[in-house]
Amino acid sequence: MFSAIKTTVQVFLGLGLTSILASPAWGNLSLEEINAIARQTTVVIAPGLTPDLVSELEANRNNPLASKKNADGVWNPGSGVIVARRKNTYYALTVTHNFKQRYLEQNIPYGIRTSDGEVHPISEVNDRRNCPLQERIEIQKLIRFGCYSITIPNRLAGTDLAIVSFESKNEYPIASVGDADRVAIGDQVYISGWPDPEKEKDPTTGVCKGKVARRKRRLAWTPVTRKIATAQSENGYNLFYFDLTRPGMSGGPVFDSEGYVVGIHGRGSADKGKLVRQYCSLELAETNRQALESGDLESNEVQDLVQAAVNYTAPVLHSQFSSGQNTGNFWSLWQELGINLKLLFNEQAPTRDFINSGLTALSQDNTTSGVLDVDVREDITGAIELEAPQDVIEDIYSGFSLKNMIRDEPSPGCGFLLLGDPCKKL
Repeated sequence: MFSAIKTTVQVFLGLGLTSILASPAWGNLSLEEINAIARQTTVVIAPGLTPDLVSELEANRNNPLASKKNADGVWNPGSGVIVARRKNTYYALTVTHNFKQRYLEQNIPYGIRTSDGEVHPISEVNDRRNCPLQERIEIQKLIRFGCYSITIPNRLAGTDLAIVSFESKNEYPIASVGDADRVAIGDQVYISGWPDPEKEKDPTTGVCKGKVARRKRRLAWTPVTRKIATAQSENGYNLFYFDLTRPGMSGGPVFDSEGYVVGIHGRGSADKGKLVRQYCSLELAETNRQALESGDLESNEVQDLVQAAVNYTAPVLHSQFSSGQNTGNFWSLWQELGINLKLLFNEQAPTRDFINSGLTALSQDNTTSGVLDVDVREDITGAIELEAPQDVIEDIYSGFSLKNMIRDEPSPGCGFLLLGDPCKKL
């Protein structure tokens, strides 16, 4: 039987931080149980598709010169995880590079898609802070700890973390935020997010995919290969693991084996990134780099790679592994803000009712390796493209208005159409 959870509430008055502290979790959870938590708390974050953005997106697909102008693409949906609530306001932890500086300056609205399929609009998301960040935080819909702009060196300045809010009267589960210091090298972690298949080559035609409306959430699992001090990291990335992630999963949660969020994913390996930019493909990566993305790694291979990583410098780690920001870094940054925003962060172990409400069986047919020599639950590393209705977006463009805008040709006076709202003449 599960024992009762004893909780206390701790309020950091000067920091505006409220949290629930709890006794230890139930212990290691199954892959299905981790997935149940991830399913209910992982969100999609993307800018609303304005008419100008739609035109730019189509030009970028059809015109190679436009692609060079926008090397990282035009519309890049990302991921996030719900970590806090204040009355009817929910807060999702994500990465700052999901919020391009030029979109913020244009005050393009964003949408957050929750597990029930609803997309919640966020208007006035512009925090009026330049890049690199200098101004004080005054608008709290989006709190960035770093910034992303094509106009600055390396495009990213500061820590690649952000927290964004949306309003809803619906009840959504809050992910449990854990202590990343409890995760050791070799421990299993689970990464959840919504990949963007348009970044990959079509294996049947050998060309880059065009518009792909259907999206599926991905759950990957891998041992931690290395942890480094934040001071040694690049933009805060200090938690490393095998590269089973995909573009679009940035901002998604990294769970430990007890179902706590211990990190936020944000970077694939640099080696993979070079191949994606050059070929718009992950397919060539399978034959042109070290086998760090396979779900078929044997236990001795994993042990050898983890042991070797102990001596890697930060640049080598970034070239070989995916990485995330650990939650300890977030707590430190949050407490340094000094803003009067009291949020209820959940540090309580995931409840059995919460887990059961999202629990479904996982199919062995969905592993990335294509060959199952052991049960998927026994794989040391692996990933699943999920097919349950809760894990599939049949048409992401419809949810974020692309189809409606192309069809309806907005009339003058409509600055944007978000979430399929009709364009009304002024």
